[in-house]
Amino acid sequence: MNHTLDVRSLRIDAGKLSLDVPELRFEQGRTTCVIGKSGSGKSLLASALPGLRPPGLRITGDVVLDGQRPGEPLWKDHVFILPQEPALALSPTMAVGDQVAELFRWRFASDCPWSTPEALCLHVGLSVTDLQKFPAQLSGGMQQRVMIAMALAARATFVVADEPTKGLDDLNKARVIEIFRQLRHLGRGIVVITHDLTVARALADTIVVIDTGRVVERGVADRVLSHPDHPATRVLIGSEPAQWDARKSAARRAPPPVLSLENVSFNFPRSRQLIAGADLAVHGGEVIGLFGPSGAGKSTLADLCLGLRKPTFGTVRWHGQIADPTVIRRHRPMFQKLFQNPVTAFPPNLRLVDVFDKLTPGAPEGGPSRSALMSQLELDPGLLDRRPDQVSGGELQRLAIVRVLLAQPRFLVCDEPSSRLDMSVQRLAIGMISDYADRTAAAVLLISHDLAILQKCADAIFELSESGALVQRQKHDGTGGAGRNLEKVSVG
Repeated sequence: MNHTLDVRSLRIDAGKLSLDVPELRFEQGRTTCVIGKSGSGKSLLASALPGLRPPGLRITGDVVLDGQRPGEPLWKDHVFILPQEPALALSPTMAVGDQVAELFRWRFASDCPWSTPEALCLHVGLSVTDLQKFPAQLSGGMQQRVMIAMALAARATFVVADEPTKGLDDLNKARVIEIFRQLRHLGRGIVVITHDLTVARALADTIVVIDTGRVVERGVADRVLSHPDHPATRVLIGSEPAQWDARKSAARRAPPPVLSLENVSFNFPRSRQLIAGADLAVHGGEVIGLFGPSGAGKSTLADLCLGLRKPTFGTVRWHGQIADPTVIRRHRPMFQKLFQNPVTAFPPNLRLVDVFDKLTPGAPEGGPSRSALMSQLELDPGLLDRRPDQVSGGELQRLAIVRVLLAQPRFLVCDEPSSRLDMSVQRLAIGMISDYADRTAAAVLLISHDLAILQKCADAIFELSESGALVQRQKHDGTGGAGRNLEKVSVG
């Protein structure tokens, strides 16, 4: 018997955002991809399916299994949820291998083909050494793969994955797609919340489109993605990076560069060399793209640029001066970072308005106002009355962009600044950062796993390889290898 998961008269009220789904069915052995703009209510649906009831939300209606209201929450045996923020789902005080072993002990599925945590984690692209690390020692993409490993092993009829490929390069994205195919082959019903239409094309049997809290279109994936009926669906499809206008390269500014690395190498204690002899110069007005596989060290390289880590060898210069403690202290307010995980950039127990009023650097005179920046990014001012956990991941990412631009930095690291955004909002956010560099002659280091975005938005692109080498990559008008047909990529 194939199980079904039915949504009936579901309504979730979250302040000004509400989700209203009269009826929706998910079937075992099939994959449904839910797409829509950031903040449209996709994650509210994801949280409702396993029976979670986050505080502060008013929820009515039912989610029923095989037509019967379950006697206990579905997450116990029937629904495994893979959250959008894996760092919040993993215990910070346990090695990730121990956490996977806990799942094997208490919730292991008898049909899982991998009999040990080590074999399972190797299958998702993690090493045995990675299993000995704590979550904070792993990149965001590696944390994501730990959670995906758990989804593979868990006893569950349905797996609900909220943005499972965000922050992953093409190779690891292809690996995750293949894993979800394996889950479907094992008989799981799959529900994937995603802004990435390449993932939807590769995985979906059915597409559900949510806009402003309502299901506006649903149907067979090929039809919806090739001949959409609703304007919201057409906007999403028309906003893929291949459709963006290419950035006009900035004129080379006079030396010295705002930021330069000279033969910089770095390795953690008792670890392999992560970065080997890197040379990089970023001038005012330039947007430099940084690309590379998940876990290669892109975020660590950014921390070296910002003086948050000291290089093992080599020299970091700010405005031509060696970035020693005195120089760092003098220029710190003007060297800012837009973090990969926006949850870590906001205190969890403060209202967002208090964060902006009390903990955000004051904007220099003549800078943009908070309300103007929020308006440009299509953010409702009422969001500021909530805590960080009461807004969607995409909304929080846009608020992080507002917060960092208010400081008007001279050098800005943007670490995966659009990984939680649908493609229409991605275009707004990346365009806003690019315009900021042009208007203020600020230097920007834009880190992304999506080469198609960098081809459109960066003046030059550098790739950080798994061996630690930083190499300039040829820039051209097309997308090259980015966004390759993930349907054709398989991982054994």
